[in-house]
Amino acid sequence: MGSSDGQKNIFHTVQLEDLVPKDHPLRRIRPLINTERIRELCADLYCADNGRPGVPPEQLFLAMLGGYLLGCRSDRLIIRQLTCDMAFRWFVGLDIDSPIWDPSTFSKNRERRFDDSGIFEKLFDETVMAAKSKGWLSMHWSVDGTLVRANASLKSLAPIEVYQSPEQYRETISGKKKSAQKPKADDDDKGNPTVNWHGEKRTNETHRSTTDPDARLATKSKHCGAVPSYMVNGTMENRNRILTGIGVELCTGKAERDGAIGLLERAKSRYKLAPESLGGDKGYFVKSFAQGLLDREIAPHLSTKKIGRGGALARVRMRSRGIAFQASQRARKRIEELWGEGKELHGLRRFARRQLEKVRQEAYLIGWVLNLKRLATLQAAV
Repeated sequence: MGSSDGQKNIFHTVQLEDLVPKDHPLRRIRPLINTERIRELCADLYCADNGRPGVPPEQLFLAMLGGYLLGCRSDRLIIRQLTCDMAFRWFVGLDIDSPIWDPSTFSKNRERRFDDSGIFEKLFDETVMAAKSKGWLSMHWSVDGTLVRANASLKSLAPIEVYQSPEQYRETISGKKKSAQKPKADDDDKGNPTVNWHGEKRTNETHRSTTDPDARLATKSKHCGAVPSYMVNGTMENRNRILTGIGVELCTGKAERDGAIGLLERAKSRYKLAPESLGGDKGYFVKSFAQGLLDREIAPHLSTKKIGRGGALARVRMRSRGIAFQASQRARKRIEELWGEGKELHGLRRFARRQLEKVRQEAYLIGWVLNLKRLATLQAAV
């Protein structure tokens, strides 16, 4: 039986490169990231010769990317992981004895520089263009939307203030209408009071979250309760499961279909790409959406329903008998695997940021992560 040696070495002759396993996933992803391109995109966000030099922007982006790759979606978790994970340090470009930043470094740089720059969107676009240049994109795509929980609780909901007539105001102050936000008398927790919603209906027309006003109440099915959420839409090419578009919309009855059309228009203008066919589930089997695809010369491979009339829907039903339609329907379920991967591993189950524009930047970051993983796998197979 051995015993541990209590005498520790004072000096260690080891390089950080030697501590990263040869088969570590970060080794395959790191060569795909052009740090000079990140510095170029960030050049206009920094002053020339004024003040103390800041943290290199490429290291900040690599830290955020690596954090979401490893499932660390909060700034403090990223810093903690960066402190003790040698592979993560190597990925970011830090040495063993390099000092680690304060977590506020991320938030301050996002607020002052990155939020309005659209850099995450540009980095996501470059993964699509890289796949296009290598011929890894097929012209048969799939579309799907998924609900993602907003960073807001049900207790943050408050009634929308509207004009009240004198009669309504007297009725309110007389106590006939009890406020649902009033805590119990014996509740001494001021920061997290008990809220009784009994007898009051909460809807998007009557209530808003005070922490994230852009979030909307939504539910996946009638058997689940509605929670503040966003609708994330995505388009995927069917051969290699590369996202060709990702977007976030407010949860409305048409968020999936309107978001899908927006992503198709975006792909046409940014990438000069237009799919030959588009697969989707029954939620997209709507006359206006099918007609929109036909007008764009895109074959609508949509799951059919018995209800619905019109020439566009009739043409979709006719295509359902073909082999191409059936292959597209099998492939379109793979985008749901991407959503599952993002939710289980990369923070897509619940957004960390708040407000629509900031949530969109986080969605582009997660899309960037998912596409880099696809590209790394394809590059290793070459």
